[in-house]
Formats: sequence, structure tokens, C-alpha cells
Amino acid sequence: MKCFNRDFNDMPTITTSVGAGNLMKLFGHCILASSIVFGVASAVAQEVEKTEEEKEADLERIVVTVERRSQDIQDLGGTAFAFSGEDLKAQGIQDITDISESIPGLEIGNNQGNVEVWIRGIGSSNNTELGDPAAATHLDGVYIPRPSGIGSAFFDISRVEVNVGPQGTLRGRNATAGSVNIIPWRPAIGQWNGSAEVEFGNYNHRTITGALNIPVNDVLAFRVAGIKTDHDSYYNDVGPLDLELAEAADNLGLRFQALYEPNDDLSIYMSYDFAREQGTGYTGTNYALPLGLGIDPDTIEDPRDVVGRGFSPIQDTIHDGFKFEITYDLGNVKLEYNGSYRDLIYDYQAATPLSPDFPGVFDALAPLDQALDDFSRFQFLTDSESIIHELRLLSDYDASRLTYTAGIFLFDERQQTFLASAGDRGGFFQGAEFNQPNTDTDSFSIYGDATYEFSADTRLTLGLRYTKDTKTRQGVNARYAFALGGFDVNTGNPFGCCMGARVGTEGFQFAGFGRSIYDPDQNGDGNVSDDEFLAFYFDGISQFGDRDTLDDIFANGVTQGGAENRPACSDSDVTDGLICNEDGTHSFAVPISPNNSITVQDGRIDNEFVDWRIRLEHDLNNDQLLYGLIATGHKSGGFNDTFSDPTTGLTLAPTYQEESVTLFEFGSKNEFDLGDIPTTFNFSAFYNDYRDQVFTNLLSVEQALEFNSGAPVDPLDATPGALVVSFSFNAADSAIYGMQFDGKFELPYDINFNWTALWLEAEIENSQEIQDSRFQADVAPDEAVFQSIDGNRLPRTPRFQLNASLSQIFDIGSGTLDYVISTGWRDSQFLTIFNSIDYQNPDNPRRRLDDSVDAYWTVDAGMGYTHGDGALRIEAFANNLFDEVRTAATIITQFDNTRFFTRPRTFGVRVRYTY
Repeated sequence: MKCFNRDFNDMPTITTSVGAGNLMKLFGHCILASSIVFGVASAVAQEVEKTEEEKEADLERIVVTVERRSQDIQDLGGTAFAFSGEDLKAQGIQDITDISESIPGLEIGNNQGNVEVWIRGIGSSNNTELGDPAAATHLDGVYIPRPSGIGSAFFDISRVEVNVGPQGTLRGRNATAGSVNIIPWRPAIGQWNGSAEVEFGNYNHRTITGALNIPVNDVLAFRVAGIKTDHDSYYNDVGPLDLELAEAADNLGLRFQALYEPNDDLSIYMSYDFAREQGTGYTGTNYALPLGLGIDPDTIEDPRDVVGRGFSPIQDTIHDGFKFEITYDLGNVKLEYNGSYRDLIYDYQAATPLSPDFPGVFDALAPLDQALDDFSRFQFLTDSESIIHELRLLSDYDASRLTYTAGIFLFDERQQTFLASAGDRGGFFQGAEFNQPNTDTDSFSIYGDATYEFSADTRLTLGLRYTKDTKTRQGVNARYAFALGGFDVNTGNPFGCCMGARVGTEGFQFAGFGRSIYDPDQNGDGNVSDDEFLAFYFDGISQFGDRDTLDDIFANGVTQGGAENRPACSDSDVTDGLICNEDGTHSFAVPISPNNSITVQDGRIDNEFVDWRIRLEHDLNNDQLLYGLIATGHKSGGFNDTFSDPTTGLTLAPTYQEESVTLFEFGSKNEFDLGDIPTTFNFSAFYNDYRDQVFTNLLSVEQALEFNSGAPVDPLDATPGALVVSFSFNAADSAIYGMQFDGKFELPYDINFNWTALWLEAEIENSQEIQDSRFQADVAPDEAVFQSIDGNRLPRTPRFQLNASLSQIFDIGSGTLDYVISTGWRDSQFLTIFNSIDYQNPDNPRRRLDDSVDAYWTVDAGMGYTHGDGALRIEAFANNLFDEVRTAATIITQFDNTRFFTRPRTFGVRVRYTY
């Protein structure tokens, strides 16, 4: 791998109270460091003057397009990373989530199939239809609003570029953290070439990849590429069911491209890509059971050794899209049109494993047969269609001092989203549903970015972008709870409550987008009756399971206590102290809070914001660049779930405003000879002013009304069975600052050594108190209260981070042999804003609240042999060589401590033939 040169430019933010002092101190140190570096580099550079041609031969040049123009990365006044496709394959990197181990400050995790990108502490875990990413993901320059399934597009890749810091001017909305661009190879006119590759590895890994470039004539070429990947689950079911659990893959990717260049002025490029990911998806591992028993999670040998239940997860994700690009040279300016259409269909059904394996796990799960036969399930279903039109002008006159880009950008997304759960065997709770058939986003922006050369050495860049967003949603949210009466064996009460029922067993299917009732109040009287509640519930299920009983219990409607005709009873939970009545019936069967459990959704928000940047660059000489940069970015605002105010009868969908990041960065890039060794050394200091950060509470409707009015939230205003809503608001400002250093040594014998080091501080400041969402308001009202998070560290921000790689290529008699060894170190970090704090027991925190990740090392290695003229190549690779599995994302709620993990050690061999 080659860790390409980078600088430093963006990050969350610094507090106003101490921000100015920190900023001045940071940049004071930076200026002092720069003077030392420039002095040393200049002295070294003066010893041997080299021509540009000699310098090009000495140092490998890395060309990037992070600012939407081709330029040498050493000429970029900002922080960026670039990896070639071959470098990534050499280390065994299989998809975009693996890259985070190679770039300090970058965290990419897979949270239940959703790809989350965090750059220096700025990111988002709101994967609902209302959420937007904070780091923009692009495929071949096309913005991907929902990057699920994008991993299977990770083939025939020219390079991957990561631009660090807010990219509001050039990339637009939702690029406050930065951007990631996956750039495939394009067709080459006049060249017949192609490749075929097979790969085999552990976990029964099998991959076939191929690419073919077809020159039709002197002006037209096609390129066709594809990949088929399969591997077994990384999980192991230690229970008696022996299910195939999460993280098995059955993936297919295809890409078709055409390039037409009839003359020197006109270029037309078209592409279609298709990715399908099947297999078993991502459930994570719920640590609630061992943590509740006081077991140290570090003593659990393998977090993927779990006890499965119910059924194997089922994933089916299809992500495809078209791109159409026209470039016409008008003389001193180029006119470029980019149009794209993308469609994501994500369908995932799963029953989460019961527990990781630990001594005594089966005793803790007793009665085991009941636990294994629990078909409680969830289903995510998303259909996102997005259309982009962009028209821009690019200056193309080398003799001019002015270089500019100006354009208009239109974005349109139409979403259908569905999330539902079915609670098998449980008392009270039998499920929830969030069904939004219409979530629409429209965005318009106009922008300009220009660089003016005051002299051959000094340049000033100014950029400005205006954006207007509109987001709307219609749908319904519901929580289903039923009271089923039985005989209480402890009290002798024949009206004991509440028994469970069977729902979600084999053959069960939600209606999903097939629902026909979205307003439960069918008669329009302003209330939801028991019968209307049941009609709404049954409309959301297309087929009950073979062993379900809930449908039979309510086949004739509700049953009040004392009714003569009562439904048959089946005791689904032998641990609850309730049994069927002597005649084998339920004593009553009614919905709980039918009038407060279903809410029709209707929300809207309009946002307008302006992003800008200013950058001054100065070349001390041909090999030394000094720059200062201020840039902004915005992440779109949104609205909350709709809920009704019972005192006024009005419905509310409170809004929250956009987040903003302002980056201050100062840095330098330097190339010189250290003795006879071509050397690169870059550094930067950065400070991000992160404003109006959005956090989310989980509140009952009554509590949400109190919070929205500004009144204190009463913990007791959360009754069992009441609808709980997520309530997001602009809660805090944060300060993120630090320094980054990177370098490269091109040593004798074709040995290359690359390294990058990052120091990062990230603190929440000026925050409102937020509700402790690790507790559920209707279960633990005394703990689901508002707490201070001032001074907490932002998630995913290890203080010190390091990456290094060593590579070499040398000739042998029949060809060349090469190797690469790369390593990364990450300091300890937290994965939630609560930083593992137990507010009730600060001196003896409960383990289930632990969201920390200890410091760790990772090592990747690869070796390759290229035969003769380069047509045949054989490679061996090992990713995560020492099997350092760490938590990449965590979800902590009242009953869950679910963790998602980095890929385990994978290794294999591949053979490629190029022609």
C-alpha cells in the first residue's frame, strides 16, 4: 500500500469560551513548527538543485481530483488522502469500511447494513429517512445519499480519494466532515486490454473479477467490469440450532461504461453500475446478558461466537445507477453537464442472536428451548431514488492567472421507508412500525470557486455556495401493545396481566409498502377505537406465521374482562408467573392505549444556507508550499416525528436547524532530498468550530410536548405502552482541533516508507442537557432523564493515531517480487456521547453502559510476484494479520448493548492475468 501524502484540514469545532485561546496557542505552535521545518527543508534543498524532470523521476507523483480538477496532491492546499486500487487489494481491503484502518481520523463502520463515515469526529448515526450523512460519499463523482450496498461497487477501481474537512463550496450539502470518492477506471479509446482474476481465502472466500476495455474505433470505447464474491459467515452459532448467522456474503457487482470523443472538444461519458448484496447482513452482538451478569466483555474470547435463535438473517440489497457526463471545450472554458439516477432497495430481516458465548451461557438462557424458539424479529425496508443534474463551467486557459469553477446543482430524492418489529412471546409489547411511503427531498444550489495568482508564487482562492433544501414526509408511526389476561399463579388472580403470544414465527411477513391504511381513525371522530386499532394492526401484516397465535386471539375482535366468549390461550412464556385459565382461555384480550399509540406523520422543513471558503497559498520554492484555509460546511436540518397535543388537538412536527462547521487550517507541504533520499514531509494544524450539533432524545409523546414547549420534562410522563418518539434538536457546540504530520521516504533498493500521525482533541461544549437515551422513559423514568454532557469527548475520536507502511519491489530472474506491510495504531476512544458515564453510579458504573474502545494496533501485509512482461501476477494477502477485532459501532438502549465489529483476520491468494 502507499499511504499518499496528506495535510490537515478540517474537523468538528472548538468552544467559544476557550476557543480563541486554544486557536491562538495551536496556531502559534504551528507557525513555530513551520519556521523550523521550512528552515531545515530549505537548507537541505539548497544543497542539490534539481530540474523538474529529475524531481518527477525521484518522487512518485500522486494526482487527485478532490477539488474537482486534476492536481498533484503536493500542490493541494488542504488535507487529502489517495489510495490506488492496486494498493488497496495488496492489503486485502475488500470494501470501503476497511479503509478506515489506513487513514488517521477516518472511521467507517457498518451499522446494521448502513455505512457510516466519520472524519475527525464529525459524522452521523441517524440512518432513518430523516437523517443525512455528514461525510459525502461519491461513486465516480456522483453523490450517494444512502451508501448502503456501495461495498459491492468496490471493483475495477482506479483510486479512492478522501478529502478531509468541510467541502460546502465544491461538494455542497452534507459534506461537513469531508468527502469520499470511489473512482473506477474509465474506458480508454484505442486500447484493447482486460484482466481476469480469481481469489480464494479463509471463511470459504471466493471472488471472481474481470474487466474488458473494448475500442470500437478511434472515437468510441466501451469498458465492462464485474465481480462475484461469496464467503461464509464471520459468525459462529455455538447453540444447538447451528444457524448461518450474520456477515455471510453473496454479492454481485457489474459496471458498463462508454466513452465517445468525436473530436478534441467534445467528450460524452456514460456508465451504469449494478450491485446486489445478498447473504445474512449485519446484526451485531448483543452483550446485554453477560454485562447484566457482571461479566467483563474483555473475557469473551470471540464476540462472533454467539447463540443463535429463530431463523437465519435474510438480506437483499440492490443498488444501481446511471451517470451521463458531457464535456464541451468552448475555448478558454469548458462546459460540463453531469446527470445521474440512482436507486437503492434495501431489505433486511433478522432475529438478533441471544448472547455471545461465555461460560454458563446456556444456564443463563434457561429455559433454553423457549429462548431458542423466540422468533422476535425486525425488518428494514428502504427504497431511495435520487436524481442529480449539475451544470458547471471550468476555466481552461493555462496562460490566465484566474482559474475558476461555477455551477448549478439540483438534487431530488424520493424515499419509501419501513421499519417494523414483532415481539414474539413477550408480554405487553408485540411490535412497532414506522412506515413512511413519502419522504421527499429537493435541493438547489448555485456556486462559484475561483483562484487568482497574484504572482507565480502566491495564490488566493475564494468560494461561495448558496443552498436551498426542502424536505417533507408523510406516513405513520405505531407501537403495538396488547393486554392478555391469564391466571396469576402467585396471587390466584384469574385476571392477571399480561401474558405473551406467538407472533413472527415461520412464514410471517409484514405488509411493508403494501399497507393500505395510514390513518387509523377510519370514522374521523378524532379517536382510535379498539376495533380501529386492530384493523390498523392487521393491515400491516400480510401473513401471520405458521405457529402464530395473536391473530387467533383477536380473530373476533377485542375481549373485555368477564366476556362469555373468550379466545383460546397458549402459554408462550413459562417464566412470567402467568398461565392459561382452567378452561384454556385468556380472561381478556385488549389493546393498550390504542388512542395514544399510532400517530400519522406529516412534516416539512425548508433550509437555506451559504457556504464559503478562503485560502491563501504561497510557494517558497518549487518544493515547498505554505497555505492557510478557512472553509465552511452545512449538514441539512430536519424535523421530528409528528405527535398530537391532546390539550389543543393540534399535531406538531418540531424542526431542527442545520449543523455547521467552520474550519481554520494552516499547513505546509515539502519535498526535499535528505542526503540521497527523496523525502516528503507535510504538516498542518486545524481547528473546527462545530455549531448547532444535533442530538436525539427518546421521549414519550407527553414528554416531547413538554420539551418542545420549553417546560421541564417530567420522567413520570411515560406510561407503559405509550408511543415513544425520537426527538432531535440542536443541542451543542463542539471543539475539534489538533495537528497532523505525514511523510514519505523513497529509500535505496526501491524501498518506500510512508507514515502519518494525528493528534486530535474533540470536546463537547456549550451543550444543553440531553435525555439519557440509554434508558427507556416508560421503563426506567428515573434514569431516562436529562443529563449534562458538557466536557465529554466526541465519539470516534482517538486522541493519538498513527499509520505507517513499508513496501519494496525488486527484480528476480523471471520477473519482479514486491511486498507491503502496513500498520495502524489508534488510541482509546468512546462510541457514544455519554462516554460510558453512569450518572446514578459514577464510582461503580454498570458495564452495560460501557461504550469505550481500548487502544489497539492493526497490521496488514501483502506479497506479489509479477511474471515476465507483467501479464501474470500472483498475490498473497493478510488483512488484520493479528486478528485485532474491535467494536466499530454500538447501540445502547434499555435492553440492548449491541456491538458491531471490524472484520476479523482474513487472508488469501489471488491470481490475475492482464492482457
